[in-house]
Amino acid sequence: MVIFDWSGVISDDRRPVYESNMRVLEAHGKKRFTFEEWLPRTTLTPIELFANHGVTGDREVLFREYRDNLAQVKKEGIVTTVYPDAKVALQSLAEKGKELVVISSHPEEHLLKEAIDYGVKRYFSKFVGNVKDKAQELSELCSVQGINPLDTVYVGDTIYDIQAAKKAGVRSVGITNGYHVKERLRTENPEFIVDSLTELSSLF
Repeated sequence: MVIFDWSGVISDDRRPVYESNMRVLEAHGKKRFTFEEWLPRTTLTPIELFANHGVTGDREVLFREYRDNLAQVKKEGIVTTVYPDAKVALQSLAEKGKELVVISSHPEEHLLKEAIDYGVKRYFSKFVGNVKDKAQELSELCSVQGINPLDTVYVGDTIYDIQAAKKAGVRSVGITNGYHVKERLRTENPEFIVDSLTELSSLF
């Protein structure tokens, strides 16, 4: 089984997320910095990034600011896109008999809508969204389906994804075209590092 994170792996949402982060920082009197400067600093949640740049306060209020800005940014045309090779790579994996699943912290309805919009929904047997603890979800999925974790890989673009995979006992794949660069992914010693979904499909 090949399990995927969504954001930064199948769906490229980095530009709208970046712009939303910058607008929150600016609203709190902080200076905007470039996309290239922001990418290596990305954290598990926007709240952590805000705190790292001196913006603190009620977490729910700050997250609401972020989500409101994200909605506005998308209205302005800065939107998520599917990675160009996703469809072909997923089709290749499916044709090899691999079961494909998504486990993501994003709301499940967003995952399904994007998967339909991108034309890739049919390749996945399951979408699990709103996940708070990816390691627990990975473990439970393997247990429920009776699959040896070592016969499973989790594909993610951040160190947090690799940490979750290792905690769950599944093999980890770091993909470098998302949020965390190769050097940062290497610090968690994933079993594999790939530069694209095309490269991933050739491995499995």
